[in-house]
Amino acid sequence: MNIAELNDLDEVTRIEGFQTGTYLGMEIHDVPFEMVEYFDPCHPVLVGGIGLGKQNVGYMQARLKRHRWWHKKVLKSRDPIIVSIGWRRIQTVPVYAIEDRNGRHRMLKYTPEHMHSLAMFWGPLAPPQMRSCCPKFIQQSGAT
Repeated sequence: MNIAELNDLDEVTRIEGFQTGTYLGMEIHDVPFEMVEYFDPCHPVLVGGIGLGKQNVGYMQARLKRHRWWHKKVLKSRDPIIVSIGWRRIQTVPVYAIEDRNGRHRMLKYTPEHMHSLAMFWGPLAPPQMRSCCPKFIQQSGAT
């Protein structure tokens, strides 16, 4: 960081940085030609990042239930799905399991029809009780 630039800022901005939702002017170099050609000033460019504490990855365990209206088929273990957690979307290969009365996890080949099951997968870690969505397929624009 350039210390001379930080000296001109007031104390609050210097410590906190810019708050979320603040409009900010940025100068970006080496932009692809297509972005300049098709840029529409009526649609702002959103710039975001991931904090240092949110880059950790590991095994996650989620409790899920297949929605009876939106997905008619059962989900199979080790089939790729897309998991949406907060702002992040990842493609992962979950293993479904159910917890026995004595605390053991028993692997399931398919998700149960009308019961909750556990999905264990590798991905970016999320706080406990974070809601997630797991669509089986996402249709590409223009695809049939």
